[in-house]
Amino acid sequence: MSEKQTRNKFRDAMGDYYKTNRQISQDQDAGQRKGQSVTGREKAMIIVLAVLVLILIVKSVFLDEVKNLSGEEEQFKQFVEYSIEEEHSGALADMGLMIYRIYDIYKADEDQKGVLRYVDPATGEKVEVVQDGRYTARVRGYLLWILPVQHFSVTAKIEE
Repeated sequence: MSEKQTRNKFRDAMGDYYKTNRQISQDQDAGQRKGQSVTGREKAMIIVLAVLVLILIVKSVFLDEVKNLSGEEEQFKQFVEYSIEEEHSGALADMGLMIYRIYDIYKADEDQKGVLRYVDPATGEKVEVVQDGRYTARVRGYLLWILPVQHFSVTAKIEE
């Protein structure tokens, strides 16, 4: 018998051994699960998944929106909302499946003056505001109102 034939017999025997153990394992699993639909571990995983989804919903809906803003920050927030409406409209946003929330506003540079140019949604008039300091807003896009899928920043232009 050649060396190659010996190796093939060894592979065949090992393959049969693993097939046999796999089959034994499957038979044991099938026998144990006849009376049970869901095991205790599976129930625990389902509960953990439900709790995590609930936490994500609470975080996305109630905690992510920026609150308690000063006057300049409120003006900047209106500017950012207008910019988002203009720049990030698409099929998902038009259908209402994608929404954007501003979750942080901070002063990026106190020495520079920021210029905000936008159309006031209430009056329809063009607004130009020069602010002391340049602000930056962090925005998060949510698919189906709860799944955060997009992050970007909006910064005011610098006064020249």
